Amino acid sequence: MLNLFGRKPALLLRVSIVVEPDGDRFHAYAPALKGLHVDGRTEAEAAQNAHQAVAVYLDSLARHQEPLPVGPDLSIHELQPAVVPEGAFLHSVTIKWPSLQMSGIS
Repeated sequence: MLNLFGRKPALLLRVSIVVEPDGDRFHAYAPALKGLHVDGRTEAEAAQNAHQAVAVYLDSLARHQEPLPVGPDLSIHELQPAVVPEGAFLHSVTIKWPSLQMSGIS
């Protein structure tokens, strides 16, 4: 199936990253990606290092035609192209919500 741009729809992957204090540094890992562990001087640096490592890890899976380890810590969503008026810019935000009960979803 092709999208409006004549390409296959892109996929949006959501990968959980855990960052925790480790002495005077921070340790980060992705539970879904076996062996992916990085560190950083700050929480932000460890998270950024993990983000980069996830990209490299997933690229390696694709190059070796390995399946994605889909589960609670790695989920796949089809990326639907947004309709953006010409001359406008598209931004997105991710927000932590307190609970599913408060979402209005039944």
